[in-house]
Amino acid sequence: MVRMVAALLTTLLLVQQAQAQAQGAAPTVLHDSGRSVPFSPLVAQLVAGDEAESVLQGLSFPFGTSLQPKVLARDGLQVLDPTWLTQPLAIVAAEDLSMRWLQFNRDTLLQLGAVVLVVQAQDAQGFKQLQELVQPIGIAPEVSPWLAERLHAAGAGVYPVLVHTDGRAYQVLFQISAGEVQ
Repeated sequence: MVRMVAALLTTLLLVQQAQAQAQGAAPTVLHDSGRSVPFSPLVAQLVAGDEAESVLQGLSFPFGTSLQPKVLARDGLQVLDPTWLTQPLAIVAAEDLSMRWLQFNRDTLLQLGAVVLVVQAQDAQGFKQLQELVQPIGIAPEVSPWLAERLHAAGAGVYPVLVHTDGRAYQVLFQISAGEVQ
């Protein structure tokens, strides 16, 4: 029952966001304390598992990002305020480089308890491929510019990348284990 309510809430939010995006409107902000954070990691947890198909309802394809598929200039670069990060965020796109990175790092991401945020996908099929690749890791689309803007501002405007709970970005994950970041 909880999953059904979560899926319904997620669908409604994604439909509203897609409609606003199609109309060129900015999302409605109910309250901004100045420390607002993206909703996508929460959505990823709501739609994780067998019912994850609901994430595609109301999502407009293609969606994209200003992030680029490149090598991170320096691992461990501080990119986000760690005070709101409760789990690592893997930022990827539905393309070959991200898929290979996810395949190589899947066990580490699972061990870390990361969620996957997809910042670019050409179609539902590509998104679904990513979803199947990382199961049972939670996955959600990230269609707002918030995350990309923060990464660019910190000098890390690339994907694939992991933002650990310390707020630092990494592409080389074999040096990271649960509970410690080097």
